[in-house]
Amino acid sequence: MNRSAAPFILLLVILQTCLVQPLAAQDEKIVQPVDPGTLTGKVMVGYQGWFNCPEDGAGLGWKHWARLGHRQFGPGNVTVDLWPDVSELDADERYATGFRRADGSRAEVFSSANRKTVLRHFRWMQGYGIDGAFLQRFASGLSNARLIQNKNLVLNHVREGAKESGRTFAVMYDLSGLQEGEVERVFDDWTELREIQRVAEDAQYQRHNGKPLVAVWGIGFSDDRPYSLQECYELVKLFKRNGCAVMLGVPSYWREGTRDAVDDPLLKEIIKAADVISPWSVGRYRSPKEADRHAEQVWQPDQRWCAEAGLDFLPVAFPGFSWHNLHGGELNQIPRRKGDFLWSQIKAAERIGCEMLYIAMFDEVDEATAIFKCTNHPPTGNGGKFVTYEGLPSDHYLKLVGRAGRLLKGEPETVAVKKEDERRLLIGYGEGVLELDGQNDIVWHYQQPGIETVYDAWKLLNGNVLFAHRFGVREVNPEKETVWDYKVPPIKGKQEINSCQPLPDGKVLILDCGNQKLLEVDRQQNVTWSIDLPDGGKNVHNRYMQARKTPQGTYLISYRDNKVILELNAEGKEVWRYKLNENDRAFTAIRLANGRTLIPCITSYRIIEVDPQGKITWILDKQDDLGFELLYPVGVQVRNNGNLVVINSDYHHRKGMDNDVQAFEITRDKRVLWTLMKTDLEEDGKVPVVERGTKMPSHHLLSIQVLGEPAGLK
Repeated sequence: MNRSAAPFILLLVILQTCLVQPLAAQDEKIVQPVDPGTLTGKVMVGYQGWFNCPEDGAGLGWKHWARLGHRQFGPGNVTVDLWPDVSELDADERYATGFRRADGSRAEVFSSANRKTVLRHFRWMQGYGIDGAFLQRFASGLSNARLIQNKNLVLNHVREGAKESGRTFAVMYDLSGLQEGEVERVFDDWTELREIQRVAEDAQYQRHNGKPLVAVWGIGFSDDRPYSLQECYELVKLFKRNGCAVMLGVPSYWREGTRDAVDDPLLKEIIKAADVISPWSVGRYRSPKEADRHAEQVWQPDQRWCAEAGLDFLPVAFPGFSWHNLHGGELNQIPRRKGDFLWSQIKAAERIGCEMLYIAMFDEVDEATAIFKCTNHPPTGNGGKFVTYEGLPSDHYLKLVGRAGRLLKGEPETVAVKKEDERRLLIGYGEGVLELDGQNDIVWHYQQPGIETVYDAWKLLNGNVLFAHRFGVREVNPEKETVWDYKVPPIKGKQEINSCQPLPDGKVLILDCGNQKLLEVDRQQNVTWSIDLPDGGKNVHNRYMQARKTPQGTYLISYRDNKVILELNAEGKEVWRYKLNENDRAFTAIRLANGRTLIPCITSYRIIEVDPQGKITWILDKQDDLGFELLYPVGVQVRNNGNLVVINSDYHHRKGMDNDVQAFEITRDKRVLWTLMKTDLEEDGKVPVVERGTKMPSHHLLSIQVLGEPAGLK
């Protein structure tokens, strides 16, 4: 949506009635229709509905796909920066383009003039819990017979889609492109829609304050628009006399009359005459940190002003932005950060008490603000340049926006929740140890020369921290003074400690990979017990990963290269063995209270639970849609309630630099409760360290402990 400095709006609205079958990707359940009576409590998306193809019957060519609509849509004639995922569309919904996929086949897109596709889009809204949509109706095309015919066709599809799926919808007029004296044509069009087509009488037409809601976007911007503020004021008064509630799309800095807004007192008079104000945010900030600042410094004062004036405040959030093909700008100009950017805005809106939210937008692939299903494999082989969803599932943003609706309604969250006041984490990483509070802020950080690869870290009851690093095991107090230090003799090729475990009698269990021994060492550094381990291979680094003493007095050892978990008794004799798959490499093995064993497997990207007979009883892997990519599940802890806290390590991973989710908590039914993001560790120089060997950022995590929980299950 071509809106001066940035893309346009996506709306989302909440839940409905028809017993419509949800999409296959969702759990089967009865979805109630969204209550159309108020905008309060809703998350709305903007629906452009402006894409056409030569064979869709509209006679508009490749409208909004190509710069020259009546020439082939292909390399050199393209205006979109995202490519839609059309894999679920039927053959009669897909239109072949001049672009080629990697296999040489023709890449395909959709048309908004196709009834089946628009209905499908509204079923997606329903299936993911999105409340509704503002249908964009560009006023600059209201005088063109062919364009108005197509607009009415799409409107009819939207009306039918909303009815079928129980979503709400409202008409949003965009004034962009109008000349002086042309604003009045908007009300003429609305009169046609209301009196002849009776659109506001639809059961699912969005209402507010008991009146049908009409949105008008483009009032008060400082980009020298030909139409006047006085024309806009008269339009608002006409809508009000017509018995409508009016929502206005205004500049971000309308209250101050600076930057993107005109400095004219009439703008505030127009705003006071409306019911809902929605300042345009797209392009006004670029990172989660900037979004937080914008919410605090701009949204919050806006909201107070609106409350005093008796208006409702509808902030705009967007997932990212790019208009390389449309305007020649930078590709991926405002990165999505795998959803973290959008989620930061959603959380900021919730934090300042917003009761409604506008997501820009549902289907806007021109400026890459779309949240509907887009592909990670666009046709780039013959010259195309497009952004992707960074490897995330194509429905990731649909889920995220649905969760935003639940968040605003006060329903339980199932995605990245960063704030949990009572939670504290101890993290071992490439070259040190961190303690994080419930806000994911670093409150304690230990790092010293000679510390490398902290695979295991424990906070003890006395407040000290015990950790294993490559060359030994060390205990430090809160003042970072060393109180116990066990070092491996400095023999080349023999220095490799991968794990430690504090034992109830005060001793420490140490896995000495270099010498292939399992040791118990007392506080005087005497080795009080030792067994020689079965040979783990020539590579000292890959022999074993971790060892744990079980409540039964046996020892579980993960053999990395041999792809096996062994359980040994105190004499070193094998009492249980679990053979892993050929592509598995186990990081650790945790004996659960039910007698089963939890095994995180790093190279197959999964966590399995096996019973004593070796049967897999539970599994978490890449087939589970977590909303982010599951990488190396190294450090794992089982909480009292059975939830798993998992390090999602990108250590040496080929795509590690793109990994945003560094750790997470997940329930047994695979609901993600919170995440630790890379930005939590990187911003403001919190971890200004680079791993010496690989020169990769030191946020590569290896060990995790939830403080206050039983550390034995880690």
